[in-house]
Formats: sequence, structure tokens, C-alpha cells
Amino acid sequence: MSREKSFGIDFGTTTSSAVWYQTAGSSRRYQEYGEDAMPIPSVVAIDRETGAVQTGREARAHREELVSSSECISSIKTVLNDREWSREIAGTTWRPVNVASRVFGALKVSTDGNLDQATLAIPVGLGSTARRTLREAAKTVGIEIEGFVSESTAAFFASYDELQSAENVAVFDWGGGTLDVSIIRHFRSRIEEIATNNLDKAGDYIDETLARRVHSEFAREKSVDIPFDDMPAKDRDALVYRCEAAKIALSSEDNAMVRIFGYGPMGRVRKDINYAWFEGIVAPVVDEALECFDEAIREAGLSPYGLDRVILVGGSSYLRPLRDRMAERFGDRLFFPENPEWSISRGAALLSRYPGSYVAAQDVSIILSDGTPYYLLRRGEEVGGKRKSAEFGITDTSEMVRVVFSGSRDIDNDTSRFQIREVPGYGFLEERFRLEYWVDADLVFRVRMSSNMRPESDVWEYGKLKLSYDLNGGGR
Repeated sequence: MSREKSFGIDFGTTTSSAVWYQTAGSSRRYQEYGEDAMPIPSVVAIDRETGAVQTGREARAHREELVSSSECISSIKTVLNDREWSREIAGTTWRPVNVASRVFGALKVSTDGNLDQATLAIPVGLGSTARRTLREAAKTVGIEIEGFVSESTAAFFASYDELQSAENVAVFDWGGGTLDVSIIRHFRSRIEEIATNNLDKAGDYIDETLARRVHSEFAREKSVDIPFDDMPAKDRDALVYRCEAAKIALSSEDNAMVRIFGYGPMGRVRKDINYAWFEGIVAPVVDEALECFDEAIREAGLSPYGLDRVILVGGSSYLRPLRDRMAERFGDRLFFPENPEWSISRGAALLSRYPGSYVAAQDVSIILSDGTPYYLLRRGEEVGGKRKSAEFGITDTSEMVRVVFSGSRDIDNDTSRFQIREVPGYGFLEERFRLEYWVDADLVFRVRMSSNMRPESDVWEYGKLKLSYDLNGGGR
């Protein structure tokens, strides 16, 4: 069932954004929300003495300078699954949920408080703890997360009108903090991520690499021996900021300039950067990005020739050396969405407007005593909040029942977390064990198992459940 208007959120490692989508008759309208017409940096700076908080672009632009007085947290998304992560700052304990809520709060402020519910895009395989943390953090500032969708599915759906005839699609999402690659299979309105890979080098890494090289040029020209790391924090911030601007300019121009009127003890400095020099600096990280991409293609059982379209999203996808290399390999199969830094939040907004349904893309089973599987979930089965149950007897008098889960390579290969659970019993042959199982609102597969002779129950959760998204499941 569709709604008249909807929000989508992309909670990113380095930047976050919200998009509002509305239909009126046959017309469509989008509104992007961020800072200065760009996504909001996911940076939170907390003063160690006063507890005062800065977020967004101001915190990012001065994060090196702020380090001396503040705790700067610029990638809270990477620790959402860590139950032990915390910081004691100005007499307050900050946990991932508290930091994430500040990013959600900045998004809400950017919409003048109108953001009260949204579909949230998340990486494929984001753990169950992280999903619960994001839902709780959003709720703290009055945002209801009505559903999750994978970032790659959102990126694909953002341009669905142009891509709906493609079957094998790669989403190359290169932002500020990470490169995330997904290989999607699209068939009869069903979207399934069949392979993923990632690289922890992206726009921020490129900006700092460029700044270090430019700093070396300044030091050589001024005949001074000052390492970049020994420069005052505000000057490092200024140089990284200007190198980022030069990188963006070189996406369309052959020359750019980095100029600072007061660069620490060096004073006034200037560096004219031509494209060939810039390309030589970024070539190694582009090589790594393409190898990451190739690994995902191989994992999907495809070759580059088997891809129908390749979608480039994220701010770093503007990088001209990347686009040139991609164009050599894929030609007119490349797809450049309009404003790629907004594609994921735009797709999430569309999927909020036209909600589909999730379908299992793998089996989940338990192994019976004779070695045969009993399927709790079958590939192709629609999932939701409906609970199912089954009862089992035991074949011996053990006081501890070992339950072996199976159905996917992830489960079979990870005995420490997924494969084997032990449930206490009384050891009577007439004892029966009841299984209750369901997929919750956070898309986590959950099992509760208990003996009919004991009140205790054991819960197993599987947060890596592979799912397909059925675009027609919501009546679209």
C-alpha cells in the first residue's frame, strides 16, 4: 500500500542524508536534506570539559583542531555492533546509540522537524545489534524506523525506471569512508544481493593522501623540514579541506589550485595541480577499488561480461580516474544516476512510498537425529512478523539437548555463533521441546526453544539472513 509522501534515510559511515518523496497525480517531487546542498558529515565532536556537542560539516571541517579539546567520533557506524564500545566524556557515558542519535538529530533539524518516520538503508549483513541500535537512536529524536532496506537495493530502485530490464547489476558505492560493492540479481521484480565486498579506503583516505603529498611539495619549496603530522591541527584541517575541493574540481577540469594564505610556519603557500599528477597519486587506491569489485564479481559466479549494468553511486564515484577505467571495461553498460551521493536515500524514500516485501534467499533448518534437515525457513518464502512453531521429542536421556542449525554456508561454517546451541532438559524420553521461530522487524531470524518440563527458554538469533526484496510484494 503506497503513501502520498515518504522519507528515506542513508545513515552513512562518513555522511548521512534524508530525502523526502511526494507524488501529486502523475508528478513526482524529491527534496534532499543535508547541509549546504550536500549530505551531512556523520561526525560528532563532544567537548571533554563541557560536554558541548558539535555535529555535521562544522565538526568535520575542524576535526583535527577539535581533537585537542573534544572527543571526535567520525565513524560511529563501524562500531554499532560492539556492545562494549563506550566513552566517558564530561561525566557522561556515551554509547553508540547516543552518538548515532546526534546524527539522526542533525537530519531531523535539516528537515525543520518534519522527519518523523522513514525507511532506513543499511549495508547488506549489518548485524542485529547494529539494527536495534539504529532504531533506538532514531526513536530518541522522534524518528520511527518503519523498515530497513539494503543500500544496494535502494541504489538500484532509485533508478528503477531506467534499469528495470537489467538482470545482473553491480552497485559500486564509493563514499567518503568505504567502498561497498554488491552484485544484484533482478528477476521478475525481485532483487537479490548475490555477492558483496568492501574496502576501507574511500574519499577521506584520498583527501588525506593528497594533502600529505601537497604538504611535501610546500615543505620542499619553502626549504623546511616539518612533517605533516607535526603541523598545527587547524592547518592540517585547512589543507585537507582544500585538497578535497581540488579533487572535486579535477573530476571535470584538467587543473586545480590549492592555496592557503597562512599555512603554519610556512606562511602563504600555493600548489597548482594538473590532472596527470593527481591521477598518479590516486591510481593505487583506484586499483584496490577495482580489485575489490572484481572479487565480488567472481564471488557471484560471473565475469565482467555477465553484468548488464554497473551503477556508480557515492561521492567518490565522481573520481575521474575511476570513471575512465570503468568506461574502458564496461562502456555503455555504466550507469551514472543523477546526484549519486543522494541515490541511496532517494531509493529508500521510494521504497517507503511503495513498500514491497522480503523473501528468504536461503534456507534455515535444524538437523534431526537421523541427519535429515527440518526446514524452518525455505528459500523463496515470504518473511514477516508471523511466528511459527514446531515440537520435537528426544531420542536419549541427555540432560543437555544440542540443536544444530544449518541451511547456509554462513551457518555451517560458524560453529561459535550460529551452528550449535545447547538447551537444558531433564533427560526424560517423554520430554518434548518446542521451537518458536520468526523474522522480526529488524530482519533478524529468531528462535526460542524450551522444554515442556522447564520454564527456561533459549534464544538463537541469526542477523545475517540473506533476503530478496520483492518490489511487487506491496502491491506496487
